[in-house]
Amino acid sequence: MVKQILQYGKGHVRIRVEGGSYERFLNLCANHNIYLWDLIPSGDAYEMNLSIKEFRELKPLAHKSRVRVRVVERYGLPFFLHRYRNRKLFFAGIMAALGIILFLSCFIWDIHVEGNLHETTEVILEYLQTEEIGHGTWKSGIDCKALASSLRKQFDDFIWVSVKIDGTRLLINVQENTDLALEEDRVYEDSDLISNVDGTIVKMVTRSGAPVAAAGDEIKKGDMLVRGRLEILDDGGEVSAYRYCAADADIYVKTVYHYKSEFPLAYKDKVYTGSQQNGYFFTAFGKRFTFALGTGAYELRDTVTREHQAQLWENFFLPVSWGKIEVKEYENQQKTYTNEEAAKRAEDELSYFLKKIQEKGVQIFENNVKIETSAKTCKAEGDIYLIEKAGKRVAAERADAPQEKGTDEE
Repeated sequence: MVKQILQYGKGHVRIRVEGGSYERFLNLCANHNIYLWDLIPSGDAYEMNLSIKEFRELKPLAHKSRVRVRVVERYGLPFFLHRYRNRKLFFAGIMAALGIILFLSCFIWDIHVEGNLHETTEVILEYLQTEEIGHGTWKSGIDCKALASSLRKQFDDFIWVSVKIDGTRLLINVQENTDLALEEDRVYEDSDLISNVDGTIVKMVTRSGAPVAAAGDEIKKGDMLVRGRLEILDDGGEVSAYRYCAADADIYVKTVYHYKSEFPLAYKDKVYTGSQQNGYFFTAFGKRFTFALGTGAYELRDTVTREHQAQLWENFFLPVSWGKIEVKEYENQQKTYTNEEAAKRAEDELSYFLKKIQEKGVQIFENNVKIETSAKTCKAEGDIYLIEKAGKRVAAERADAPQEKGTDEE
């Protein structure tokens, strides 16, 4: 690729060699270090490529070998510039455009956030603004490593953050802690595990530490589950010393969540009238210009904006965008849910709630939610039994070293 670019910059010609002695001509070219490529026979002649500089050295060699040399094609930047030598403004425009693109490539014009579930992209972008990072930020002024660290500190749910710059794009990839299992507020060298929920232990596997609770036990928030203090016993079975470690265990607890949701049967339904106003906009460097949007305002309306940002390739965005604005009028019509429709809505809301819980790693053990419809409202209420991984890490409780007992003399 680089070789082809250099050849285009220097320029080369394709020649046709006829008559005389071809072999002597080629030998003379080799003796004079003239590089030929794409050499092929063409009827009673040969065609080949060579650079402009070496083409100027062919005349004495052609004379000695009695061949005729004719230029078939011309390639490269020198010939292009010569062909359009009278169009100086055209080339000046090209150079200016290249210069502008090169200048714009020094800034961030698009920020892409991926992997966020609980924290919205808008919230993350607002935080970046407080760090003076946004569209139009100088790329060299962004420390990706420091920014990733500050994002982890700002958002407790982020357990991993990757920040990199690709083209004019700032790419932020995050991983959130969606496991409600073990709450680790701090990292301790020696630690205990206490309960962070109320419920019944259904399964417990201890990897390190001394278990205080067991499967089947009823526990409440703050109860000790696994102690990070291990007892060292002497030959008599008495505690002679303590050894401390970081308690670690998989503890699954059955908990109860009381679910309640209620809504009225009467509601307002949005119905579009078909009346619509359209407008167009153009944005450059954060400045928006809007055209052809109707002056009449609807009392009840929805606005839909479709925007397209200019980009040269995948990660090279420019500070220019355009799009369309649609303003649609609607009316509110008073309606009432039937019993079947109300029950369907309540079931959908409950299913969505259960789905979000399961996405966090919680199992649904039993669902006792009942849906009831009265004359004016629909209510879903009941207990949901969950099995979730529990435990909160705290600093290990220290105990005084056991006193050594003296021996009685007779």
